[in-house]
Amino acid sequence: MIFLKKHNMKFIKPINIKNSHKLLSWSLLASAIYFFLITSAHLFGLKIPVLFIYFNVPSYIYQDMIIAFLSFGFGMFLYAGYSSVKRNELITTKYIIVAGFGVVLGLMNINFLTDFSFFEVEFNLKISVLNFWSQTIFVLAYVLWILFLYISAINFNKKKFEEDSPKSFNDVSNNEQKEFSKFR
Repeated sequence: MIFLKKHNMKFIKPINIKNSHKLLSWSLLASAIYFFLITSAHLFGLKIPVLFIYFNVPSYIYQDMIIAFLSFGFGMFLYAGYSSVKRNELITTKYIIVAGFGVVLGLMNINFLTDFSFFEVEFNLKISVLNFWSQTIFVLAYVLWILFLYISAINFNKKKFEEDSPKSFNDVSNNEQKEFSKFR
């Protein structure tokens, strides 16, 4: 902290983005649609790499069905976040960010602890863990993007609230007097 103050690094401070609410709502809507596509891919067994994180690892139908229902639930959660941001409510977004970091930690846990060489030997496959890590990093980048937009939207709301609210009691009474004098 002392280093930052000494060198006057202003890039650490939150940035106010004029359209942060729009960017946030569109980002949440896009990810909700993405999760609905994941649901469809898992329901119909379509092993599309972008829609299956572990696309080249064999899975059973019941596993795909479980993932389909869970991804539908997460898609609805993201859609609820989109709807709440459209109403200028940001509380749902906070929970989406927490859930997103939980997803990243879960994927990291799988990438670190799963012995993918077992699948290579058992099913005669060549599995590149690099693909899994790149998708995990993409999810992390998305969560950080949502976090950035969330902080920007909160700062924008605070700034707007400060501009809209009266500065003191005298300001309130002066404003009321001005309004009243219009009708005289």
